[in-house]
Order: sequence, then C-alpha cells, then structure tokens
Amino acid sequence: MKTIAIGILGLALASSGAAAQTAGEQARILSDFQASVADYTHRHQCLDLFPQALNAMTPPPRIFTLPVAMVFRQMIAKSLSRGSRAWRDALPPLPAPLEYRLIGHDLVLRDTEANVVVGVLRDAVGPALTVIH
Repeated sequence: MKTIAIGILGLALASSGAAAQTAGEQARILSDFQASVADYTHRHQCLDLFPQALNAMTPPPRIFTLPVAMVFRQMIAKSLSRGSRAWRDALPPLPAPLEYRLIGHDLVLRDTEANVVVGVLRDAVGPALTVIH
C-alpha cells in the first residue's frame, strides 16, 4: 500500500497535470510563500535584538514548499520561454535584505545582510540556462 502511494505521488509530480493550478490556487500558494518570507524577515529582526534566542532548536525556515516550488518553476519557465532573461520580474518581490539568485540550475534565496542562504529551489531552471546572477 505504501509503495502504491509513493508511486502515485511520483506520477503526480512528474505529470504535466501538476502544473495545472487555478488562478486562485496559485494566488494562495504565492500568498503562503510571501507569509513564509515575512515570517523569516520578522524572526531575523527579532534575532538582531535578541541574538541569544538563536540556538540549535530554532527551526530553519520552510520557504520552498512543494506547491511553491511547482509554481516558481512554472513562472521561471514561462518568463524564459518568452526569451526573457528578466526572470526576477516573474517572481514575487522580496523584502530587504532578501534576494533571488540563479546558481547553475538552482534558485537561491539569500539574506544579503546575514550573508546566509535562506532557501534553495533545486532545478528551478532547465539545462538551457546555466548562469550565476
């Protein structure tokens, strides 16, 4: 039973049907992303005031959940299919000090002030684009 469930999940992820969200679903997924980013930014500001609060028990941010990853890959692919190198414009804006970077095929969410990687979306772009921005 477990094997069947894993197989079905794999098929769902690999099929083109995984890209078929409604506009409302996509808006909710992007809203969830924005909330995760806001939560990280808020925690970062609190840690500036109370750095001793950061310890091994502090959970890492969950930025690129499976639904967010699917939507981001679609948005990047759509912007690149138009011949556009302005892939950043296709993604939701980020509050300072966060920035997007493409490194190889991966999309990296980086905190420029803390100089840390907040999240990585593996294989965000296909092999047609391999750049560092």
